[in-house]
Amino acid sequence: MKMKKNDSKYIKTIDLLRKSKPLLDSSGDIEREVIRRISSSAEQVTDSFSLLDLLFGWTNIVWIRRGLIATSVMLVALFVYQQSVIVNQLNWISRQIVINEERPIRATQPEFVRQLKLLKITGGRYNMMNSSISEDQIEILIESVDKLQTDFDNLMKIIQDDPDLKELIEKKLNEKEQRKVKL
Repeated sequence: MKMKKNDSKYIKTIDLLRKSKPLLDSSGDIEREVIRRISSSAEQVTDSFSLLDLLFGWTNIVWIRRGLIATSVMLVALFVYQQSVIVNQLNWISRQIVINEERPIRATQPEFVRQLKLLKITGGRYNMMNSSISEDQIEILIESVDKLQTDFDNLMKIIQDDPDLKELIEKKLNEKEQRKVKL
């Protein structure tokens, strides 16, 4: 029922519009006015020079926009990749055991530091779990290595301070090296 009512209103409105035509006094004047307005709007577009058009006019070109979008996506992907590589390297470095000391530690050491020192002395070949060496023997070994290191440092300092001694030692080392080559 409602549909028929809307249809009948629609048909009546269309008939009314068809019967009422616009009054054209002078069709030439209307035609000239339309052409004048169209040409004036075209002149305004071409005559207006704007700094914004100069700077951002390239945004109207579709292939440039798409190319810049693709480039920016690739740069973001490259940045994410570089950051993941850096984080992985930092994680790897942080897991490494680094003992960087000029002189060995002589004070009482906790178990972990003692084990690290023993690993350093043996070059990582010592297995602490399957060891038949007692704690006292390990302590004596570490102390003897500390003493040897101190003696070596003192000897190197004496050699560096005395040029005659340094020359004599270099001469003896060269002779020893030549004897090894002859064998």
